[in-house]
Amino acid sequence: MQKRNICPYYKNGFCTSPALDKPTDAVVSTSRCFGQFKTCRYFLDNEDSKVGLEMYNEDKTIEQEIRFYPKINVLESPIDSGCENYQLIKSEKGLIAYCKVLKRVLITQQATLCNKEFLKCPFRNLLGS
Repeated sequence: MQKRNICPYYKNGFCTSPALDKPTDAVVSTSRCFGQFKTCRYFLDNEDSKVGLEMYNEDKTIEQEIRFYPKINVLESPIDSGCENYQLIKSEKGLIAYCKVLKRVLITQQATLCNKEFLKCPFRNLLGS
């Protein structure tokens, strides 16, 4: 028996393509679904999907470059803080403090204040933390 060239999205008389909102029989054509399905506008080639997915995964691994001035931003010793928006980042030049609320690198004096007075921080309090 000859293997038929059937669209992978054809199921029980319905087109189940992800390009459609829901499965429907309105776009089903036997000549297209049982042979020339690659010409159908609802057919999505798996190879294209994998390339797009691989590109998306590659983008997730790209780290954002953080710009800072070593003389005022690099900490001489690690400074920790009880604030959940405070983050220590290891760079080539040393440790730097980063505030997630401000979305920027802190200078050493701000990192010291964040360590001692984080409960009084106006930015943290604005977020309701």
